[in-house]
Amino acid sequence: MLVVGGGVIGCAIARELAGPGRSVLLVDRGAIGGEASSAAAGVLVEAGEDDGARLALRRASRAMFPALAAALAEETGIDVEFAVEGLLELALDEADGAAQTTRVAARRSRGIRVEVLDGSGVRELEPHANPAVQGGLLFPDEACVNAERLVGALARSAERRGAVLLAGHAVRGARHHGERLTEVAVGDQTITPGVVVLAAGAWSARIPGLARRLDIVPARGQMLALRAGAPCGRRVLSHGDGYLVPRASGELLLGATVEDAGFERAVTPAGLQTLLGHLHRIAPALLDACITRTWSGLRPATPAGGPLIGRDPDTSNLFIATGHYRNGILLAPITAEVVRAVIDGTAPPLDPAPFSPENGPPLRR
Repeated sequence: MLVVGGGVIGCAIARELAGPGRSVLLVDRGAIGGEASSAAAGVLVEAGEDDGARLALRRASRAMFPALAAALAEETGIDVEFAVEGLLELALDEADGAAQTTRVAARRSRGIRVEVLDGSGVRELEPHANPAVQGGLLFPDEACVNAERLVGALARSAERRGAVLLAGHAVRGARHHGERLTEVAVGDQTITPGVVVLAAGAWSARIPGLARRLDIVPARGQMLALRAGAPCGRRVLSHGDGYLVPRASGELLLGATVEDAGFERAVTPAGLQTLLGHLHRIAPALLDACITRTWSGLRPATPAGGPLIGRDPDTSNLFIATGHYRNGILLAPITAEVVRAVIDGTAPPLDPAPFSPENGPPLRR
């Protein structure tokens, strides 16, 4: 079994597939976890805008994290810093408050716990929040994980279970016979795989000879980390597209931009300006904090919203797992279980049909 892509999705799949009687090889053109996965803030948001099948997917994956974090700690000794501290969405003006009123009803109708706070209630919970805050929504069940640690733990666990992980090995091409992939050129070697899983994130549509004409495009996200002089709260604070995520190390992660910049990973003045605008609205007192690092990542975006999970309709031994956009960390556990079930022909934990790649254009060979 060949897994192409060493981000959180690929590593989770390799771990799930590895075991007695199975040979699993994971390859990545760069470093394992070196792209969007390690650039993520690690917020596990269930209370998003999704409904129906996508909400079910989010919920199923979120529910897996406590057991996954415990298993990874036991298998690898790595603490992925899974914590349920909640998310606090700020309302800074009347328009925010009106929008939140609508969201409260929608979230509660989906069974999501949410508490409505006034301005003083927000400031009591999070004293460093914008003092002009008029109110907020507290989602107490939202959680976080250290994305870099998670990818590292999944990779190490996959290796302990018998998988081989090769960094710096790009797929150079593939050969087909009928409806099957028969050979895949990886680096300077040729592999004859029984099964191929394409989990290359934003690069999934650029794998020569392998990818369908997947409608996957990179969406750049820039972030920065702060270190404040005084301790801050434990909850994620958010407003609009901005969020502030506390880490166990004492750092605060500030995100994020959403940009159409192709495959350019630069951190730009315009991006930093956007991030500092988020900070000014969320916690202006932290504008005097020290910036410890900046970075960016390329998320795999699809116009339809993604993700794409399932068997390629044109190639019987090719399976797709990509297009997770901003939810790769959250959806990694359920994606891995669904892929394993589809490959093994067993009952998946939920119906994968809404995420099937069948609606995409045919394989580009």
